[in-house]
Amino acid sequence: MSEQRHRGPARLRTVLEHRHGDLASLRRRARLLDEATRRIGVALPDNLHGHWRVASLSTTALVIAVDSPVWATVVRSHQGMLLDTAADLLDARPARLQTRVITPARAAAPSPAPAGQSLSPAAADVLKEAARASDNPRLAAALQRLARRSDER
Repeated sequence: MSEQRHRGPARLRTVLEHRHGDLASLRRRARLLDEATRRIGVALPDNLHGHWRVASLSTTALVIAVDSPVWATVVRSHQGMLLDTAADLLDARPARLQTRVITPARAAAPSPAPAGQSLSPAAADVLKEAARASDNPRLAAALQRLARRSDER
């Protein structure tokens, strides 16, 4: 039996070009998802651009990740075309279309109003007038409280 000598870590290029194993499988899967995203993107309306991506593709399901429930509804309205396009890639039509709402990791949370910000006197006058004209006592009281913020600053 011949003894193999290990020379240290393999070159990255050798690892990346290897056609078998986990990394090669991952690369093939990524290429399939990229191709699916490209083909589906050509077929979908332009207003969807940037709001979706293919998250998974198999004969079981085509999974589209979207950035809000509104876009999920729009994507689902194109279900037939999406499944047909996926069938061209897989040589078999996925059994169903799934949408997943994926919110960005750093979603912009509403920021509190700066401490120094105040209500202008003109805005306060409009609120006071609206409060006088309102026939709903709770709304009138809320508008009056809001108008007083101009007086406090």
